[in-house]
Amino acid sequence: MRKWTVPTWILVATGLLLNVISALMTNFFIDDITRQTNEIIQRQQNNEELISLTWQQVETVERKREFVLQLLSASQLHKQPIAKEVTDQVISELNYWLDKKIERLVLEDIPALMIAIDDIQYSQREKINQLYLENLELLEIHDDKMKSISRLRNLALFLQVIGLALVLARDLNRRE
Repeated sequence: MRKWTVPTWILVATGLLLNVISALMTNFFIDDITRQTNEIIQRQQNNEELISLTWQQVETVERKREFVLQLLSASQLHKQPIAKEVTDQVISELNYWLDKKIERLVLEDIPALMIAIDDIQYSQREKINQLYLENLELLEIHDDKMKSISRLRNLALFLQVIGLALVLARDLNRRE
């Protein structure tokens, strides 16, 4: 009865081929996905910075609101008008932050000013919400890519081990 055997050079060539495939997988696929995950992390960090800056803007606008209310209250309490230079500076500061420009700083215009401040704060909070939701999506994408990297690394390691075993078959064949 004839025993069927595979020539040793085929086993060695197959082993080397598996190792080359493993190296190519690592070099092209895994490195590319790693680069993509790094870009995702960078986008997440940029969004976090934008969220932080936008919250600071919300707080700044709130401080402007408080200042205007205190200024007008003090003016009414002392029954003295606010100095024109102060009024001009406050109006300039408010117009920088608000979409709707104000012309004067008087008690009668306070409801409209408060609505304008509320609107700008609402839009800033919506921007924060959108950035937060985008970060959640990026986190899911990042997790998927990390799972893909893990699977590819496991496959590459498997191919390397099998390839090494096949290459070592040459040495085992010499001993027989």
